[in-house]
Amino acid sequence: MPILPLVFAVASLAQVPTAGHVSRGLDLVSAARVSDAGRVRELVAAGVPVDTVDRRGYTPLMWAAATGNAELAKYLLDSGAIVQTRAADGTTALFLAAANGAVDAVRLLLSRGANPLATREGLTPRQAAVSRSQADIVSLLEAAEGLGAQLIQAVSDGQAVSARQLVARGAPVNIVDGSGVTPLMFAARNGDLGTMVLLLSRGADGLARDAQGQSVVTWAEKSPSTRQYVVAFLRDRVPAAPALRGAPVAVPPIADTLRTLDALLTKSAPAAGPALDAHRRARAALTDLRTLSRNWPAESPADYRANLAIEATSLGAAIDGKDPQALQAVLEAVADDLEAKLEHCRQSGGRLGGSVLVRVRTVQAGAEASRWQVFYMPKIFEVSPSPSPDLFPQLSSPTEDLLVPGRYLMWVRNPATAAVGERTVVKVGEGRKELIVDLPVPAAGK
Repeated sequence: MPILPLVFAVASLAQVPTAGHVSRGLDLVSAARVSDAGRVRELVAAGVPVDTVDRRGYTPLMWAAATGNAELAKYLLDSGAIVQTRAADGTTALFLAAANGAVDAVRLLLSRGANPLATREGLTPRQAAVSRSQADIVSLLEAAEGLGAQLIQAVSDGQAVSARQLVARGAPVNIVDGSGVTPLMFAARNGDLGTMVLLLSRGADGLARDAQGQSVVTWAEKSPSTRQYVVAFLRDRVPAAPALRGAPVAVPPIADTLRTLDALLTKSAPAAGPALDAHRRARAALTDLRTLSRNWPAESPADYRANLAIEATSLGAAIDGKDPQALQAVLEAVADDLEAKLEHCRQSGGRLGGSVLVRVRTVQAGAEASRWQVFYMPKIFEVSPSPSPDLFPQLSSPTEDLLVPGRYLMWVRNPATAAVGERTVVKVGEGRKELIVDLPVPAAGK
């Protein structure tokens, strides 16, 4: 049986990148995720798109904001990052900075026009800050919301002087009213080029649309007397909508990856010893998964397909490496992971089961300790020469993310001191929809 082609990659948990700009884009996101400013600058200077997105739709700016690295966030904004970029779930850089208590990052983003009313799952950044007791940030965002409301009114009424004063005081230029209308849209309707220049210079989004899908150009066309020159101005000053950056490369369907794994296991059968035991376990779990998969829908979640593809790429690389010890380690990791996936499917009534909401609490001396980063990666990455871990977007505690069933390594890191906790093996699955994990936090001074 021929082995289906799969690209070897360990740079992302849910994307299998090709060589070139896609993998470098993921490298940029990964560098921002761990605040590696030197690497970020190197990649941006090399031409990697500054708004590259990862599997969540998060940009480097979002990760810089999430980690509270205001200096890195400023560099990315100065390099052209769009402050209003939103992930599929509505997440913005401002939301992450607010939820994680990053005061300096919140100030920076507001000064660059971030909309404090942009919601994720119905929550504004201020509400997220309230839920996590970030009092200083709540005050900042309350003030921004108040100034923003005044700015909308001033621009709508054609009060250019008042609008300029409000912007100088820090009013967020991408604020919206109840209909999703921005100050720039009102200025375009009024034919107020001076205010439009001011708003655009402070980061106003010329590509924004209101709740009815109307663009800034549409709003400019509402005024017969000014629309001609305002539309011409917008076409000159506002760039075309950017192409999707960092789009995940398509990964094979589950059935194809299972066939690839079957072919790889046939190719890698050890003669004896622990490697043979791991091989038999992996083969048994794979056989049962292939049987169950016949009843799964043709369209399966991308994160599950990509996670499974990681096993095939890792096993293929180990076979090509011709290192018996490395192959044994990969076979053991593949066996553990396939068994965890199989168990989850069985506990889910034979269905695929899907991802699990993993809620992590960081604990020190029996009590929850807050403001820790939580990193994780598939356990199979443990034997990779260059693993790239993923990160829960919000600081603990608790923090949560959706993970595909399998075995993972998880650990904590203090973003202020860079102190790192011990790695813990976590099994995700067992038919659960949610899983609570307690991770130990290193004692002070360690």
